[in-house]
This record gives sequence, structure tokens and C-alpha cells, in this order.
Amino acid sequence: MSIQEFQARFRRQHQEHAAWRLLRAENAPLILAFVADLFSEANDIPFGRAKAALDTELSRWREQGVWEADVSAGTYLRQWIQAGWLREIDDQLTKTDACEVALRFCQDLEQRETHATASHLRIVQDAVRDLAVDLSSNADERIALLTSRQAALQREIDDLNAGVVAELSEAEQRERIREVYQLAAVLTGDFRRVEDEIRHLDQSLRVRMIESGSSRGAVLLNLLEQEELLSDSGAGRAFGGFFQLLCDQNRSTEFREQLRMILTHPAADHLTPQQARFLGQLMRELIRESERVFQVRRRTEESLRAFIESGAHLENLAVDRLLGQLERSAVRFKEAEISLYPLAASSPQWPCPLAVAGQLAPESA
Repeated sequence: MSIQEFQARFRRQHQEHAAWRLLRAENAPLILAFVADLFSEANDIPFGRAKAALDTELSRWREQGVWEADVSAGTYLRQWIQAGWLREIDDQLTKTDACEVALRFCQDLEQRETHATASHLRIVQDAVRDLAVDLSSNADERIALLTSRQAALQREIDDLNAGVVAELSEAEQRERIREVYQLAAVLTGDFRRVEDEIRHLDQSLRVRMIESGSSRGAVLLNLLEQEELLSDSGAGRAFGGFFQLLCDQNRSTEFREQLRMILTHPAADHLTPQQARFLGQLMRELIRESERVFQVRRRTEESLRAFIESGAHLENLAVDRLLGQLERSAVRFKEAEISLYPLAASSPQWPCPLAVAGQLAPESA
């Protein structure tokens, strides 16, 4: 990729991506601080509660002289929703994926540690090893790789049988448990990306219907194709993987018990209270996030079905075409140096613009 392509990509992201817009907002530190505190104990906050909390903070910030604009808290929240930083569903506010990205970026600036390199290296090594096994089409090579892994596990089992229990150092415990938290925190962002992609799918289908006048069959076929692409996306696969985990009672129970064991271990002291609480409620939060995805999907499907059956897209198509004709008529009047206003004042029977446009340059329907 050339420097021009990088420049075009980053300029587009700088202008369009909600996370970048949040980070470069005039009062970004205050907005991020408020959002982080507001959602520190829950992922869903009633709109009224958020408005009251922001009212209190705005008064304090104005007294300190760090916030000058005299706009109500409710207006700010609506602006943040429109900007893509918050989302409102049934009078409940949640953070969007873009907001999560911005918050994680700021938090990672302080939490990056040099020893994390070892953790990242271990993740890469494990991923390379697993991929090497899965990519190999040679049965003997696969057997050799799996046998090597089996031998390493057997050595560990033999050591345990001999009473040799290898323990992680303090630094390794801190590194590994924070790694677990960081990976878990990304999951909720994956689910919210699924929500965003569902909404984007709905909007793009409506626009396509209006612009092309597609039949119901064509729209439904396109919907199925987009649904398949959504399922194959990274966020879609993460959501699908969690749904499979949720449906497998044994794996789900094992996951809960392992999380509980980790959080009762002294290694959990390396987490902040907020991080420990998040991991303790991880399954519950993921279930709630998945329910929200299903809710958004159901509402989108119902809305799209009503949109198709009501014929609203055909009405919008007709309006869109009429506006296009009016724009072309205005251009022709300008080119022909025709002014409607003096003539309209002297002649109440002046024909409509579309009729005049038809006389100037007839168009086929």
C-alpha cells in the first residue's frame, strides 16, 4: 500500500470513524471521563439517570471553568447518541463499539507494560503452532506436530505425579490475568459491532430499495446474502462462537467454574475492583449482550418487513425521482436564464416548473 493510499484511509477514518471523532472532540477528556464513570458498574443506564448525572457534572465543570457551552445535559446525550458514541434502546443507554474503542485506547496508554511482550509472544507461538497443524495437508507432519504437543503434556503430567508443581511467578500471574481481562473486554465490543452491522445492513437495504426499485424477491435475496456476510465477519464469528458455548451446558458450566476459580486466586489481586467485577459477571454480561443482538435483529427484520409490505420504499422512490426532476429543471432554467419569480407575480396562471421543463426538453418517462 502506497503512502497516498494510507493517507486516504487515515483521512477517511479521521473524518468518519466515531471513535476518532470522540478522541478529537473539544472536550474529549471530560466526555470520556463521564462515560467511563457512568458505566463503571453497569452496561445499561436509564436515560434519566444519565441525564441527572451529566447535569451534576456540567454544573461542576462550569464552575471550574473547564466547560463553557450552556447546553442542557439531555441535548448533549442526544448529540452523543447521534455521533455514535452512545446508543439508546428502550430508554436505556449503552456504550457503542466506537466508544469502547476510544476508552480502551486511553486505558491502554497507561496499562502497557514491558513484561506484556512475553505474554504476546506466547499467544503468537500458540497461534502459529495451532495454525501449522491445521494447515498441513501431510498426515505424517500433522502426527509429528501433535505427538510433540502430546509429549510436552505428558512431561507436565509426570512432573505433577512426582510432586513437582510449577508455579507462575508474581509477574507472570499479573501478566496472564490482565491478558484474560483484556481478551474478555474485547468480546462485548464484538457483540456491539454485530449490532452496528445489523443496523448498517438495514439502512443499506432501504437505500438500495429506494434507488433501484427492487422487487421483494430481489430484496429478500440481497438480505440473505448480507446475512451470510455478517455471519462470516469477525464480530459475527465471535457472536456465533459464544452462542455455541451457551448452548453447550458442559462447556458453559466449565467456563463459569474456571472464572470463579481464577477470581478466588491471589492472582486476582492484580486486577482493579472494576476489572474483577467485570470478569465475575462476564457470562451474565455476554448473555445480555447476545439478547440485545437478537432484539436488534428482530426489530430490524420486523421494521424491514413492514417497510417492504407497506410499499413505503416505492413512495420514497417516487419522491426521490421527483426531486431529481426538480433539480434538473432548476438547472435548465438557470441555463436558459429564465426567472420564475417576476413572471409568477404578474401571471397567476404560470405553469408548474415540471411542465415548463417538459416544454424545454421533453423526457421519456
